[in-house]
This record gives sequence, structure tokens and C-alpha cells, in this order.
Amino acid sequence: MTYTLPPLTLDVQGRNLTCHGQKLHCDERTLLLMQLLIERFPEPVDQQMLLDTLWPNTVVSSWSVARLISDTRKLFKDAGVTESVIQTLHGRGYRLEPELAARLQTAPQQETAPTTQMHPATKRRAHPLLWAALAATVLLAGVWQYLSQNPQTLLIGEPADVKGRLLWVDDHPSNNQAEITSLKKRNIAVYTTTSTDEALMLLSMYRYDVIISDMGRGEDSLAGLKLVESLRQSGDNTPFFLYTILPSDAQRQLVLEHGAQGVAVDEEALFALLDGVSWGVKSTDKAPPAASLAQQQ
Repeated sequence: MTYTLPPLTLDVQGRNLTCHGQKLHCDERTLLLMQLLIERFPEPVDQQMLLDTLWPNTVVSSWSVARLISDTRKLFKDAGVTESVIQTLHGRGYRLEPELAARLQTAPQQETAPTTQMHPATKRRAHPLLWAALAATVLLAGVWQYLSQNPQTLLIGEPADVKGRLLWVDDHPSNNQAEITSLKKRNIAVYTTTSTDEALMLLSMYRYDVIISDMGRGEDSLAGLKLVESLRQSGDNTPFFLYTILPSDAQRQLVLEHGAQGVAVDEEALFALLDGVSWGVKSTDKAPPAASLAQQQ
């Protein structure tokens, strides 16, 4: 079966994914993810189904799903896809974006040679064998990826002489370019990410001296508040500053009550808050690699 959702085309039998006719370099999990999203639409694919299907008989955490979704979105963005492909349904899982799904065209795979009709019982036996073969392919790909990532590759995330490390969470990071440039001049390594899920995953793997977040992201007008609340509930006390335009008094109070260290509305106020940070307390930890979800600016 071939699924076409312009500009994307997924060839299920050929196991390849193309964008504008160009083959995308992706692993088997990405192909299976897209196949599930397409075939399940309009129903979402929940996290447990993704774990069971993409990591069969393997113990992995929910962060593996978040990382795969993020990597797949970045794959499409780098390929020139300007619209959203995967929709997040909070509390339910993920599904194909409805606007993209509306363009779905399907075509059965053309047979190149006569085939023998399988008896229903034979089909039932073949199904688990297919999944076993796919699982073996995914496992081999994972082993190859692990072996190809030597320590030298993993330790190039930031310069050796940085004063400190900052994680900036904002769905429009380009809006903060002036502030990021100023931080670089102060030898602060700045890593940006665009969602709460990605931020939480990065914070579970690496340590930062400070976190800056906007208040609203996407359709969630309180994303920044929820992020600091989640961090404090998990015992993460990394200094947290909210950087937003004209917050209400109620928003300021809520953010501070939930554990933030301050709220800033302009660059001057933000840097006044950052001047009080004890930079370098986490500089001995392993830095996020350059290929991680957080993009060093």
C-alpha cells in the first residue's frame, strides 16, 4: 500500500518515506509511526500503543515516544514541510493533522508476479511473523546507531569555557534572538526547545543552571505555569524565570506561587533576574549533545 499526503508519500511495502519526491533518511520506527498515524486516523494513537508497537518486548520510558515524535517533526521541518504533520492530543496521544489527512490518497501495491491466495488461518500465522521481523529490524538499527555514537560525538554540545548553561522554552525561539546573542557574549550556553514535553525530557537527561519559559505555547495559554509546576512537583528546583509580554497580576502571582523565581517583560528586567543566578554550579555535568532536541544557539 502507498499513502500519499502531499507533499509526503509513504510506501509501506517498499519501506520508504518521501517528501516532494525526495527520499527521507529515517529509521524503521519513523515509518511505523507514520503508518500507524495514517491507518488509525481520525482516532489518536495513544502512548501505550506506540510503546507496544515500536518497542516490542523492550522496557523503555515514555520519553522514548516524546523523542521519536520530536525527531519526526524535525525531519519534516528540515525537509521543507512548513505545516504541522503530527497533532498532539493532550491526555489521548497523537494523530495525523486533519488538514493533511484530508489530502490522503491511497493506492494498493502493484503485484509484480502471480501470488497465491492465503487461507485465513495462514494469514493469522503470518501476522505475528511480520511483527517479529519488523522488531528485529528495529533492534538492529538501534544497535547500529548506538555503536556509531562515539564519546567524541556526544561531547561537542557546547564550548569548554562556558560560564553556565540555560534552557529556553519558547515555541517561537527566533523572537528571543537579541537576548540569546547577549547571553552568548557572556559565555552562557543557550539551548532552545519549543515544547513542554521536550523540555521535561531534556531536564531528565541533562542539568541546567536556569530555565526561561514563555507563558503560552500553541493552544495552551498556561504552558509556562504548568511547566514550572511539573518541575517543582518532581523535585527539580532549577531556577525558573517566566519571560512574557504584559502578564496579568494574577498570572504573576500564580507563577511565583508555583515555584518560579521571577517574571520579566523585557530584556533589561530579564538580565536583572539572571544576574542573581549562581552560574556554573552544574558545569561539571555532561553537556547536551549538539544533535539533541535542544538546539544550541
